[in-house]
Amino acid sequence: MRPIAVVALALALLASRALGAAWPSAASTDWADSPDAYFLTSDEIEEWKGLAAEAGRKAFIERYWLKRDPSPGTPQNEFRELVQARIKTADERFGIEKTPGSRTSRGFVFIVFGSPARVRDDHAPPSPGGTVGAPGGALEGNETITHWIYDRERTPRVLEALDRPTLEVQIIVEPFRHSDSIQSPGLVKELREKLARQTVVNPDAAVPRAAGEAASAAAASGPPPAPAAPAPAAAPVPAGPQPLPRDVLDAAVRASLAQAPDVARSGEAVFGDAVLWRDTGGARSLLWLSVPPASGGAKRSFQGVVRKENGGEEVAAFAESSGPSDAFSSAAPREVYVRALDLPPGSYEAAVAVTEGGRAIASAGTKITVPDLSTGFSVSPLLLTHAAAALAPENEASPFAIGQGVLPPRADATFATSESLWFYAETANPPDPAKVTLELRLRQGAAAVRTQAAFPAQLTPVGPNRYIAGFVIPLAKIPPGDYRLYVLVRDGVSPPDQYTLRSADFRVK
Repeated sequence: MRPIAVVALALALLASRALGAAWPSAASTDWADSPDAYFLTSDEIEEWKGLAAEAGRKAFIERYWLKRDPSPGTPQNEFRELVQARIKTADERFGIEKTPGSRTSRGFVFIVFGSPARVRDDHAPPSPGGTVGAPGGALEGNETITHWIYDRERTPRVLEALDRPTLEVQIIVEPFRHSDSIQSPGLVKELREKLARQTVVNPDAAVPRAAGEAASAAAASGPPPAPAAPAPAAAPVPAGPQPLPRDVLDAAVRASLAQAPDVARSGEAVFGDAVLWRDTGGARSLLWLSVPPASGGAKRSFQGVVRKENGGEEVAAFAESSGPSDAFSSAAPREVYVRALDLPPGSYEAAVAVTEGGRAIASAGTKITVPDLSTGFSVSPLLLTHAAAALAPENEASPFAIGQGVLPPRADATFATSESLWFYAETANPPDPAKVTLELRLRQGAAAVRTQAAFPAQLTPVGPNRYIAGFVIPLAKIPPGDYRLYVLVRDGVSPPDQYTLRSADFRVK
């Protein structure tokens, strides 16, 4: 759970660029070199470099803005609006010849640091016979050293974020060379990286579930669900932590996994993932891929790799040939392949594929965060289903058995208007279970469909310090289309601007 910073502070938490070229490039057409991307962290830059497919890059850009949105799920992204307003101002004030002002060094500093408390200019006199000394280099004459000074009295936010008493950025403006340049670039790089990481005030909002679809938000609710008809039995999942698999994967499959798109829907394939916990022990990560049924009895395999997010160390590789699972429901006939992994707490990147005849017919990738359930308030990802089932001998081995119920996910995330959508989330270690609240928002693209102010989560205990909450969204009055549900979870003890955000995409047909 992280605080959502005010927009003004978020804007103050921006400084030069990360690793690689530190300053704007007027010639580059790469989005990562654009003024919009001045706030990339070094990790995000590396992630961007690894994206080749257009769909993956579009999803990355959407995540980039969502992670910095101080009011996720509302029509506005105030952070983006203010940044783009600064870009417009920079273009108007700091242009050099054909270079837009937002791509000059002065425009760059203005966008990422904001307006300075004061500016001082030192003009170099003409010196046809030599050079004039300048900090960090030499001037040829007619140049200007402009000092942008930030102080605690007039520009306190950026200095508080940097934990510095003052900041001065020096820029040499060279009219004869039609350029300007920042002095002490190493220091500015270091400050930018420190601040850029703090601009990510909303990390859990950064998982677009369909390529090219805009962010959406959450919706109307109802009482916790009552048990429904028994769910179908699933292939047994061993109880207790299991060693991580280290299967040998074919080189062609590994190549497909390396290119797996970070999207939930890709053609007829639908990808899903969850991090759930039992009544005791650690969290269990589940990855699944839903595809149309095989024709002619073709044999299929479910394969995947999991790596640590930082450093890329591979921690698991699996190749399953046990056939599809019956632990899911779907709106149309599907084959669903699932793998449960007992990953230790941490952040990971996973890629999975369904293969047929040694060729990947569907693949997808995602990021997984596994919480440490021994300390701190934790909230699981949302689980979407059409109904719950009572736990019974025939379904107690389901990977989605939680407490005294079974929650078969809707594998294709598709619902009919005649159905209701039930969503569930687990919590661990709430300071006061009776005070936990949920706030819901439902969006279709940029349009708000429904919102519901914070209301009691009505947590149901499933184990020591572990609870589950479930609510229903009737779909009868929701038009067909693609939607995103946002759920804001507050522990009821921390300040109201501190919450955990969870989201999930679904389709109504």
